[in-house]
Amino acid sequence: MRDLVLSVLASAALAAPGVAGKIVLPAQALECGSVVDVTYRTNALATGSGQLAITWTDSHGRLVDDRKIPFELTDEDQIGFSLDLRRSAAMKNILHVHFSFHGRNKKGQPDQREEDAEETFIARPPERQWSDYIIMMWQPHTDGQVRLLKTLGINGGQHGGKSVSPPNFLLDNDVRWYAENIATDFYSAYHRWFPDRPVNWLFNEARELYRKDPSSLAGFKRRPSLSDTVWLRNIHDRLVECVKRFSPYRPVFYDLGDESGIADLAAFWDFDFSDESLVPMRRWLQERYGTLAALNQQWGTNFTSWDLVMPATTNEAMQRTDDNFSAWADFKEWMDIAYAGALKMGVEAVRSADPDAYAGIAGGQMPGWGGYDYYRIAQSVTAIEPYDIGNNIEILRSINPRIAVVTTAFAQGPWEKHRVWYELLHGNRGLIIWDGKNGFVSKDDAVGDRGREAAPYYNELRGGIAALLINSTRLADPIAIHYSQASMRTEWMLAQKPKGDAWALRRSSADERRDNDFLRLRESWCRLIEDLGLQYNFVAYRQIAQGELIQHGYRVLVLPRSSALSAAERSEIRAFVEQGGTVICDGEPGIFDEHSRKLNKPFWPELMQLAPGKVIRIAEDTLNYHQNRLLGKEGPVRETARRLLAGGGVQPEFTVADTSGQHPVGIETHLFRNGGVTVLGLLTNPQLRVDELGPPEFKSNDRFAKPRAVRLSLPGEMYVYDTRASKPLGKQKDLTVTLDPYEPAIFTVTPIAFSDLEMSAPARVRRGESAQIGMMFARRSPAATHVLHLDVIDPAGKIVDYYSGNLLAAHGRASKLFPVAFNDVRGTWTLRVKDLLSGQTRTAAIEVE
Repeated sequence: MRDLVLSVLASAALAAPGVAGKIVLPAQALECGSVVDVTYRTNALATGSGQLAITWTDSHGRLVDDRKIPFELTDEDQIGFSLDLRRSAAMKNILHVHFSFHGRNKKGQPDQREEDAEETFIARPPERQWSDYIIMMWQPHTDGQVRLLKTLGINGGQHGGKSVSPPNFLLDNDVRWYAENIATDFYSAYHRWFPDRPVNWLFNEARELYRKDPSSLAGFKRRPSLSDTVWLRNIHDRLVECVKRFSPYRPVFYDLGDESGIADLAAFWDFDFSDESLVPMRRWLQERYGTLAALNQQWGTNFTSWDLVMPATTNEAMQRTDDNFSAWADFKEWMDIAYAGALKMGVEAVRSADPDAYAGIAGGQMPGWGGYDYYRIAQSVTAIEPYDIGNNIEILRSINPRIAVVTTAFAQGPWEKHRVWYELLHGNRGLIIWDGKNGFVSKDDAVGDRGREAAPYYNELRGGIAALLINSTRLADPIAIHYSQASMRTEWMLAQKPKGDAWALRRSSADERRDNDFLRLRESWCRLIEDLGLQYNFVAYRQIAQGELIQHGYRVLVLPRSSALSAAERSEIRAFVEQGGTVICDGEPGIFDEHSRKLNKPFWPELMQLAPGKVIRIAEDTLNYHQNRLLGKEGPVRETARRLLAGGGVQPEFTVADTSGQHPVGIETHLFRNGGVTVLGLLTNPQLRVDELGPPEFKSNDRFAKPRAVRLSLPGEMYVYDTRASKPLGKQKDLTVTLDPYEPAIFTVTPIAFSDLEMSAPARVRRGESAQIGMMFARRSPAATHVLHLDVIDPAGKIVDYYSGNLLAAHGRASKLFPVAFNDVRGTWTLRVKDLLSGQTRTAAIEVE
């Protein structure tokens, strides 16, 4: 039908006689919930009468509007009419007007006209907020292949952000996309694709310059500098120009650069000694220290002018014997600031042209080097696609829960299905699919093995369960894990100093991940807490300094090798302990300050004396817990951690136990608050390894690769609903759950049972009219936001995707317009609505006449 309508209209336009008039729209991109005024302008002033024939079609082949408007003109050339954009169901729309006129001109001569005009306009997608799950295919496909991908649950795509035109293969199928790699040459200069050289060739050249002359700074000057004002201005202007082109289509997000960083991914390097970097760095140091004397005292230097201040190279810092690395560490902090500042500039440029836009980076690396201070990044971008390494996703959602996070799907098989569910339960809002081998749809337009495997859970996620979690608030227990970039720098220096300049000659981004006890310890603490049925938040260095521990009501603070603490952090931790908080430490916290200078009086002994029973240095092996748990060798550290957390007043609200009566290792409890309702998820928690280029490296997860029976105990008798099975379980205090190794069990728990779901709809509607559908509960729901999934089914039994979808229902109330097209099939249409929280389903029939 779609192709026929477009063909007929095209033929009519070609055959129309006379000089064309003009359709004047208020804009080429129109908000889909509005009613807009449109003007038809004939080619000359006219006096007489006639008729406008208006047809509006869209990329689905719908005949949205089909009207004839009589008119009278008196020496006029304009006729106005309105378009109800509430009837739109696609981005791409075509408005055709035929002007038929009979009259006389000023000389009394007959004036007969037959004119045609046509305009294509965009009805902007209504999604201003990222409130639903989106699955985006990276590779381009043909028009037919995109239609096939949509049946697999894939509802998004990718398009180059610097392109001058939209991707018609997506637009014609009404598929949104994200705009990729708009400024990779700036943000990812040392790791970007070239057709004739390695992605990191520029980084290799910098290394070669160092090998030739280790005393020279030539290899330590980033080109382009992240602080270069000319580059920043040009990138700003480029972003604004690109966004103006694409904002009518409301892309899912704008990607500033892929696999970006100060150097090559998260590799350590001594960037940036260029003048473009050093000049603003000196201004920053002056603001920070106030006086040159204060800087010299901290650094152990004797600069006589701010213009002469030079940070220490890594080799110079390693040669110091006084454990004062301030001149080096401050420089590394400056580079984190420069990278985050460049990102923030890019996001602000995007939003200056499209205020609702999401913008950030793709291919985000592990926390550490390369600019990846996630406290700063979380405040600079509004969207990010990180590779899940080093708990960066947990750090992001802890610091900025509003940030939109997606991950990339590279693999297939049961553990890939698990990973997708795992990332959703950890706050993910979508996927980018990398399908370089045509595993979803083959070149001959057949569904591939990977597509068949993923379609069931992709469609389930898209069917409302993901939207329910996205629109609920993820909960954490009052456990804070210290996130300290200063400690990362200090621990790196202490570990690498004995190795000399191996950092420059042999160490890569992959080495920073694999040879990194600081990262491993943080990961072990996350698994350790999760294996006790608890959750946590990361609290960053500046948040602690600003009083977050007490203000947020934390009861336990974990310091995983927090060797570098500022005076403000030490003061707040001291106050936290004095008010009854518990501190659990690995190593000796606070032996360095935030500049990586060793303190004359370390903080650790003072803290121990302050409250010996509340400050505990854990003796067991926490570093290797994330590996030992895979083999059933978690040892006494888990019981020690349980006892310490319980002693600090932290125990699970909802308990999960195996036959031993203890929380089972390898099962994670996820809690989401939705008004007065709790959504609870249980999922196995194996060791998910992802390398710096994205693909997963699954280790031996055999221990967790089998079904497990557990007992779930609630804090009291409550009404329980099996959310995925859409089944009420009645009032329960305890229930037995058999947990699949690769999929979650998800329950809705509420002290008040949901009342009956109701739906109202007219019995009949004419083609070309709109039917208002109402959905509500008999009584006000205890939930803040219900997700209702509506299927609109045509008389042949086919779900019409552009009329269907997920609806957010505040306290269970929602409405939906069903804009019946003039060429929709006559007969009985079925409306089927499902409430994700209660599992209730209601249907209604509408006779389309």
